[in-house]
Amino acid sequence: MIKVLIVDDEKWTRETIKEFGHWEQYGIQIMGEAADGQEALSFIEQMSPDIVITDMKMPGIDGRELLRIVAERYPQIKLIVASGYDDFNYMRQAILSKVNEYLLKPINARELNLALEKCTNEVKNELRFQLKKSLSFVSKDLSAVILEYKKTITSFLDELNLEGFENSMQRFSSVLQKVEGLDTSVLAKIEHEILLLLEEQIIKNNCDVLVVFEQNKDLMNESGHTLDSIIKKHMVLGKSYIEYMLHLKKKKSRVDLEEIKEYMDRNFTDSHLSLEVLANKFFVSKEYLSKAFKSMYQCNITEYIVGRRMEQARKLLEDNELQIKSIAAMVGYEDVTYFYRVFKKYFKISPGEMRQG
Repeated sequence: MIKVLIVDDEKWTRETIKEFGHWEQYGIQIMGEAADGQEALSFIEQMSPDIVITDMKMPGIDGRELLRIVAERYPQIKLIVASGYDDFNYMRQAILSKVNEYLLKPINARELNLALEKCTNEVKNELRFQLKKSLSFVSKDLSAVILEYKKTITSFLDELNLEGFENSMQRFSSVLQKVEGLDTSVLAKIEHEILLLLEEQIIKNNCDVLVVFEQNKDLMNESGHTLDSIIKKHMVLGKSYIEYMLHLKKKKSRVDLEEIKEYMDRNFTDSHLSLEVLANKFFVSKEYLSKAFKSMYQCNITEYIVGRRMEQARKLLEDNELQIKSIAAMVGYEDVTYFYRVFKKYFKISPGEMRQG
């Protein structure tokens, strides 16, 4: 049976979804219900559902944060959003988290079941694919090569370094040409991985995907049958993205501190968020950004990020359910020891002492 988890803070909405769904027809079992994102994460960790249906606006860990965590930790889970809010930030997170369907309330039974049918078919196809795929397709060496160059390519795209990007793509091509067993399924995987990387980069920087892809519409419609054609296609798309971002950089005449603050409010749980990352993203020097932000908000960038993380950590601790290690990761600290030090410096007591009251 395919397992589904329903997440919504309103009981009547959960009941509506349970009533409307053709569960037996699609071979689905409702494994549980959750009233918020925190409860949902506990269910997911224990029960490993195949599909999660979630609301967006909930107390505590809301749907946007839940989608981000699930997409990062459990990418195999199919996601359906059922929300009363047609909000850009919610839609943007849904895109980033590769949500399968975004349904607007009030829930329509036909739309819900179409979404369930789509998700169950994907789950079944992926299970069949796992059984059929050859060992060469998931070989350790090939996976390592793809992962290494994805990181390198992302780095040059972040820096808007066209020469570095093109050189890294050429090196990637040279390395792949030496790998045995590059059949059509492997080439399709490589093409998908690089295209997805570029799409995520565009969305992350609040750009319009269509601006980059539409001007290369003919190229996008081509299906790469050879390694050379795949590399060429993505070099053109990467160049278009970098040139577009550089154009925006020249066009931007001043720093919008409110926009930067809002960006931090949305992304303070990202462990990589820093003054340097923000300066690069908003095309301004670190020195100027630091000085301007402190002048307006009476604290520096790092202090603001730490403050947001600590207040969020306190809320999660008060709920008294998640492990402290999990809370540290959820607010942007991969090193739990470092989280303890920052927490104690900020609140003058340890996380354990705060939880005990």
